[in-house]
Amino acid sequence: MIALRLGSTIKGAEPQEVFDTLSNPNALQALLPRMRKVEYTPLQGSQAKLVMHVSIGQTFGTIRCDGILSWDEPNRLMFKVNTPLPVTMNWNLDPSPAGGTDMDVTLKLDLVPLLGPMAAFVPQDVVKAMMETEIRHAMKAVAKQVEAQRNTRRMAA
Repeated sequence: MIALRLGSTIKGAEPQEVFDTLSNPNALQALLPRMRKVEYTPLQGSQAKLVMHVSIGQTFGTIRCDGILSWDEPNRLMFKVNTPLPVTMNWNLDPSPAGGTDMDVTLKLDLVPLLGPMAAFVPQDVVKAMMETEIRHAMKAVAKQVEAQRNTRRMAA
């Protein structure tokens, strides 16, 4: 099991603004560079079926990840994938005491269901570093999108 936790603050942004950016299925490809395609189907209440087609390198190409997205607006988004490998990713969004929104992201990933015994030969530190890079990229992209949306609203006013 690979586990990762990262945090960042978006200054001047309310949790709702960050939540709106993260929960927009049309914006996910810009947030996650390995994302090739997203399919979003609303379910009851605060849940949706989310299918992501993610590029994971030459060996596996693009894989389909089927999961459930759930949320507690505007403070939390949770994505749980069961196939082809178990992944849980949580984005917690809280008002920052310094102003803005604190983002706390946790990720848990299990390679064994996908790779079987070969998972023992995968350097977990390499996978963890790769995932950290992806999440940090997403955090920066969220901040940029929030700022772009604010600029658009200012110009329209």
